[in-house]
Amino acid sequence: MVKTLLALSLLGAMFSCAKPWDNKYVKNVPSDTIKEYEHSYSGTMMWYITWYRIEKGEDGKLRLMYSKDCDPEITIYKCPDDALAKIDGFVREYKLWKLDNSYTPKFEILDGYMWHTSIVYEDASISTGGSNAWPPKNLQAGLSAIESYVQSIIDSATESDIIGTDTHQNR
Repeated sequence: MVKTLLALSLLGAMFSCAKPWDNKYVKNVPSDTIKEYEHSYSGTMMWYITWYRIEKGEDGKLRLMYSKDCDPEITIYKCPDDALAKIDGFVREYKLWKLDNSYTPKFEILDGYMWHTSIVYEDASISTGGSNAWPPKNLQAGLSAIESYVQSIIDSATESDIIGTDTHQNR
């Protein structure tokens, strides 16, 4: 009798526990618009090889914050008004809501590169990342398309497109 109760208790606990990362994450085509986008890529020897975030500033306009090569200073750029809509287009084209929460290699690797991407909607988000592992090629192509788009904004920026600076300590 005690074994039966213990077994039922364990089964009940297993089936009643939801994975915390499933809460409010997009599992199909997002129905609302993106509020912010963030991506980081780092290595064990270098904190933030690249980091960027697109969000609305206090003035209601989009801004792109960017830092690279372990620099604690963040450069803040003017961002095209349609930048989040374009990123949403990539999410839909490449079906990025199908990304897993985490990607890891089959064998434990304690060095190498890590990445994280967060796409925040009004009522849900896509949060994904990896350590020495990437999603399948079709989903990775979508992430790469977004990275290329964001990098094109940075590469085409002029001095007049720089709004200011910040530091990672203030984030």
